[in-house]
Amino acid sequence: MNKQLLAAALCAGCAGAALAQSNVAIYGVLDVGVATVSGATAGSSGFNGNDTKMQSGTLQGSRIGFKGAEDLGNGLSAIFTLESGILADTGASDQGGLLFGRQAFVGIKSNTLGAITLGRQYGPEYLAWKLVEPMDDGFAGAGSNLFATNGKRINNAVKYTTPTVGGVTADVLYGFGEVAGNNAASRDIGASVTYAGGPVLFKAGYNSLNNATASDKSTNYVLSGSYNFQVLKAIVIYGSNKGSGSTDNRDLLLGASIPFGTHTLLASYIRKDDKSSADKDAHQIAVTWTYDMSKRTIAYLSAARMTNKNGAAYHTYSATLPAAGQAGAVAGTREFNVGLRHAF
Repeated sequence: MNKQLLAAALCAGCAGAALAQSNVAIYGVLDVGVATVSGATAGSSGFNGNDTKMQSGTLQGSRIGFKGAEDLGNGLSAIFTLESGILADTGASDQGGLLFGRQAFVGIKSNTLGAITLGRQYGPEYLAWKLVEPMDDGFAGAGSNLFATNGKRINNAVKYTTPTVGGVTADVLYGFGEVAGNNAASRDIGASVTYAGGPVLFKAGYNSLNNATASDKSTNYVLSGSYNFQVLKAIVIYGSNKGSGSTDNRDLLLGASIPFGTHTLLASYIRKDDKSSADKDAHQIAVTWTYDMSKRTIAYLSAARMTNKNGAAYHTYSATLPAAGQAGAVAGTREFNVGLRHAF
C-alpha cells in the first residue's frame, strides 16, 4: 500500500510539473450595438443607404479565442492562437463563415531571438495603422472606410518578429500565394518596425500583394505615430497606396484620444487624396464617446460623416455587414452607433 501511495504521489507531482510548463487561456469579446446609416444616393455602389440595424463588433469584433504557450526549455516556447469571429447579433460566424477566421497560427518563441509563427495572421502594415487609429477600425468613423486593408489578414503566412531592443520591434511576413505553376501569383509580403518609449509610439509598415496572375500588384505604405500628453494623446497616420486593388492615392489621419476619469473622447479627421486624373477625393470626420462601466465592460456612442468629391463613392458602413452590392448591404455618408462591449 505504501508503494502504491508513493507511486501515486510521484505521478501527481509529475503531472503538476507538466501542467506548470504549459498554459492555455480562453478569452473573448461580445460587442453588440445599433447602427443608423443614411445619406447614400440612389445607385451608389449598390448600397441601400438609409437603414437602422443591430450589428456585431462596432468597438471590437466579437470573438472567442484560445491562446497557449508551452515551455520547451532553454528560453524557447511553443505558442499558438486560434480565434473565431462571431456575429453576436445572430450567432453566425464572421469572416465569411471561417471557423477561425480572425487568427489561426502556431509558432516558436525565443526569449532572445524572437518568434516565428505560421498560419493565418494579421499583416504588419495593417497593424501599423490599426493599433494607433483612435477609432480602433470599428466605430462609425473606422479608418478602413478610407485606408487600404489589403494586408489585413493573410493566409498561409510565415512571420518573424524580433525581440524588443531599446524600445524597437520589427517583423516581416511572407504569404504563400499557393497558385500552382506560379509562385508569385497572389503572393503577399509585409513588414513593419515599431518604436515605443515613454510617451512616444511610432510605427512604419509596408505591404505588397500580387494579383492572381502576378501581372500587377498593390503596394501600401504607412507611417503612424502618437504622443501621450497625459491630458490627451495626439495621433497622426499617413498612408500611400498604389497599384491593383487600390488606386494611386494618399491618406492622412489626424486624431486625438482624451481621457477623463472613466470616460474617453475620441476624434479623428481622415482625408483621402486621389492622385489620378479623376481626382476623386474624400474626407471623413468622426467623434466617439466611451464609458468604462468596469474593467471589462464599455458602453459607447459614435458618429461619423463622409464627404465625397468628383464622383467618389466612399461610405461609412460597418465591415461586419454584407459587402457592397450584396443583399442587406448598408452604407451611406452618415452613421451613428450606440452599443455595449463586454470582454472575458
